[in-house]
Amino acid sequence: MKQTQLPHPPLNPTVAATRRYNVGLALAMAAYLVVLFATIWTIRHYDPQGFLRFVLALAPLVPIALIVPIGVRYFRETDEFERRMTTESLAIAAGVTALLSATYAFLENAGLPPLSAWWTWTVLMLSWAVARMTVCRRYR
Repeated sequence: MKQTQLPHPPLNPTVAATRRYNVGLALAMAAYLVVLFATIWTIRHYDPQGFLRFVLALAPLVPIALIVPIGVRYFRETDEFERRMTTESLAIAAGVTALLSATYAFLENAGLPPLSAWWTWTVLMLSWAVARMTVCRRYR
């Protein structure tokens, strides 16, 4: 009896999850950029006041919030090894961010100016990227 062969073998679940994550993240980031530039343009050109100004300023949070379920879905759909690497790199990033935040807080007590919360976000994301590369390299 002749077996029919599938045109393509089924995807590894982690590979499929990674593809879905990358597409979802790219779409959310594209939406974020569109909303961000639209709100900045609107605020600069129309100078809305009161509640509307705050609504416009917070509008870019909507596409950013979409990233949370995309990331959670990715984490749930990957295998145990990928989850371990993600968790380990996030733990390292959280520790680095906490250490640097506390360090700067003590330096503020010594007279340095306060920093924007954007710096905490930036440190977290950069340290996560570096930690992720380091953790992945270790398991090669």
